[in-house]
Amino acid sequence: MKTNMKKSLIVLFAAAILAIPTVFAVDYPEDVTGLSATAVDSTSIGLSWDSAQDSEGGLVDHYRIYYADNSVLSAGIGDYTDEIDTANNNTSHVVTGLLPNQDYYFSVTAFDSSNEESEQYSMEASATTASEGEGEGESDTTSPIVVDVMVTDSTHIEIEFSETVVLPELLPEASFSIEEQINPAVTLEVISAEVDTDDSTIVILETAEQTFSVNYIVIAGVTVSDETGNPIISGNTDSGLFVGSDVIAEEIVEEEIVEEEVSEEVVEEEEDITPPEDITSFLLSFKEQVETFIIVMNWAASIDSAKDLADQILYQSMDRGANYDEGLSLGADSVHYELPNMEGGKEYTFKVTTKDETGNESVGVVKSIRLPQTGLGIGFLLLGSALTAGSALRRKRR
Repeated sequence: MKTNMKKSLIVLFAAAILAIPTVFAVDYPEDVTGLSATAVDSTSIGLSWDSAQDSEGGLVDHYRIYYADNSVLSAGIGDYTDEIDTANNNTSHVVTGLLPNQDYYFSVTAFDSSNEESEQYSMEASATTASEGEGEGESDTTSPIVVDVMVTDSTHIEIEFSETVVLPELLPEASFSIEEQINPAVTLEVISAEVDTDDSTIVILETAEQTFSVNYIVIAGVTVSDETGNPIISGNTDSGLFVGSDVIAEEIVEEEIVEEEVSEEVVEEEEDITPPEDITSFLLSFKEQVETFIIVMNWAASIDSAKDLADQILYQSMDRGANYDEGLSLGADSVHYELPNMEGGKEYTFKVTTKDETGNESVGVVKSIRLPQTGLGIGFLLLGSALTAGSALRRKRR
C-alpha cells in the first residue's frame, strides 16, 4: 500500500518537477566513500567511513546509516529497512541491537547544515554478527563503550563504562574532553582523571567549575582501553551528556573532624535539601506512525537511597537544551514512556529529573534524538532517484 502511494505521487507531480528550471537546482553534499563494517559482538557491528564535505567545501553536519539483512545495491531492488542519524559528523558508529549470527548490509549518506542529503548511497559494506556465546574462552576483541555519565557536584563527574577500563599512566586527564552541547567551541577543562578504586568500570573526572544547567558532552579518547588493550571506538559510543551542577564539592576530611568534635546533644536535625538520585541508563528510540513517529523512552529507576522519591518530571526542548517546556509528571514508578505524533526531520532533547516529597529536584539526565524525514517530501525525492537510476552507484530511495 505504501509503495502504491509513492507511485501515485510520482504520477501526479512528475510533470511539475520536470518543469522546474535548473536555476533552482539544489547543491547537495558529496557522497560518502570508504565505508567499512566489522562485527563487534553477537549484537553489534562497528562502521567507519571517510569524511564528506558540503557543497561549500566544509565538513557536513551529520551522517545517516541505512541497513538491512539483505543486500540492496547488489540486488538492485527494494530498500533498506532501518536507518540511524548520527549525533554529529564523527566518521564512525557502532550499530547495536542486532541479531546474532546474521548478515547485515550498510550504506551511509551525508547531511549538510541545510538538511540536504547526499544524492547517492555509499558503496555497500557488510558484516556478520558473532554467534551467541561465541568468543568464550577466546581473546577479548570487544571495545569498551560509555554507558552513563553521572554528576557528583560542580567540579566532579563519573563516567560509567561497559567494562573495566585502563587509563594511560602519563596525563590520564588528556584522554577526556568536555564541550558545551550547543556551543562546542566552549570547553570545560578536565583537571584530573582516575579509575574508581571501588568500581573499575567507573572513571572519576575533576573538572573546572561547571556552569549550572548547561548541557555538556564528555568524550573519551582512544587512549582509554579495556584490560586486554582494546581501545574505545570513536563515535557515539565514546561520549555522554550531563548537565552542569551548582552543588559545592564537600571537603570530606574537614567535615569528619568537625563532626567528631561536636557533641551529640547539640547536633540538630538538618533541613532536607538533597534531591533523590537521578535515573540511569536513559535510552531513546522511535517507532513509525502514519506521517509521524512515536518516541520511546526507557530508563533505570533512581536508587532512591533516602526512600523519599515522589515524582519524575519529563522536560522537552527543541533547541538542544537551551530552553525546556514546563515539564510533565511521570509518577514515581515509571521506567517507560512514549510520546506519539512527533514530527520527522527534527531533533528533540529530553531531560528526566527526580523530585522528593519536600520538592527537592535533581539536576536530571539528558538525551537527544533526531527523527528521520517523513511525509510528502520523500515522494519528491523518490522521483529524483528514479530519474537518475543509471548512474554508477544506485541512487537512494528518498
